[in-house]
Amino acid sequence: MLFKPALKDARDYQILCLGLFLILGLTTRDWTLRLDGVAVAIATTLATQFALTQFINAQPRFTTAPDPIPFNWRSPLITGLGLSLLLRVDHLPTMALAAALAIASKFVFRTESKHFFNPGNFGIIAALTLTQDAWVSPGQWGEELWYGLVFLGAGGLVLKRVGRWDTTGAFLLSYALLEALRNLYLGWTWDVWAHRLMSGSLLLFALFMV
Repeated sequence: MLFKPALKDARDYQILCLGLFLILGLTTRDWTLRLDGVAVAIATTLATQFALTQFINAQPRFTTAPDPIPFNWRSPLITGLGLSLLLRVDHLPTMALAAALAIASKFVFRTESKHFFNPGNFGIIAALTLTQDAWVSPGQWGEELWYGLVFLGAGGLVLKRVGRWDTTGAFLLSYALLEALRNLYLGWTWDVWAHRLMSGSLLLFALFMV
């Protein structure tokens, strides 16, 4: 190859994009996002990942293993950034709860040595279900076209690296179909359906969180 990629791990691209989106949202949108909430989300995901990794390595069946499980910082950082972008809370302990449960789900809900829930999604659903001060804001990116183009461009780069276009495509197609059925059932006009599919948060979720 004439040019080698500067970032060898595909998750590095995801971290870079999510971090840039966070800065973009803070500087160009009138968000209610608190920087201390971002700090709590990232610190809690990293701390929980570290603590649970240490706990597993200390178990008897792992103490004699030649190679203990290494601390994986990329995955919790991605989860922390995702929570910061999609979840809004009134109190910081709620964000900490979402972050801790998100990472814990990776260690609890596993099959064939792989977790089967997206940790960020699990944390968001847990916070919405267990607390009264958590919510998501689908319209936080507004309707400007250039946000969607930025998300598609960056998301395409990440999905090309990880090879997950099929998953994202299936999710968006299923979501559009379900929204169409809901639209028909409620008798809404089709501009409502189109409006719901133009959400920046939907693209962000589909491209980086599915």
